[in-house]
Amino acid sequence: MLKRKYTDSELLEAVYSRDSKLIKYIMQLVWGQVKTIITDNSGTNEDAMQIMQDAFIAIYSKQEKPILVSSFSTYFVSVCKNLWLYELRKRKGAPVYQVLNDEIPELESEIHEKELFEKRRRLYLKYYNKIQKICQDVLRLVAIGFTNEHITTELAFSSVAYTKNRKSMCNKKLLEMIKADPEYKELKYGL
Repeated sequence: MLKRKYTDSELLEAVYSRDSKLIKYIMQLVWGQVKTIITDNSGTNEDAMQIMQDAFIAIYSKQEKPILVSSFSTYFVSVCKNLWLYELRKRKGAPVYQVLNDEIPELESEIHEKELFEKRRRLYLKYYNKIQKICQDVLRLVAIGFTNEHITTELAFSSVAYTKNRKSMCNKKLLEMIKADPEYKELKYGL
């Protein structure tokens, strides 16, 4: 198996930017898995290559970039599995073996996780957009990995201690608002 050199978001972005170098890398990364799934279920190597090409088109054609709740390779392979299931149904009469059926509950659970993540993200953004602009700036910088020192410089705060205090206040206020929302309890436990 190929050693991972890129992050999942870099691989996803490569599909959208049509980066041929990274697309070749993705093909090498997942080829073994996709080929096994297809050839073990009534397909050929040519079918596997066609399904991989179709998967790139399917991902690129989505209006919104997917939010990955698993690794990019897991996501890509699941797209290939779904495309192959669709192809088998079109061919009518080609048996769908147990290997594919065993994978479907895993995909359903990934879909549930993705939906839950999206609902939580919307709840967060609902209240993030209601807090003070300065708090939005502080939390945005924290989210992208800025240190307290960098935040102090970026927002022209008087000291690192003030930045820490402001960050704590903003976080506390946002969490209070989110926890007061009736939807919070449902999303907290993933019901």
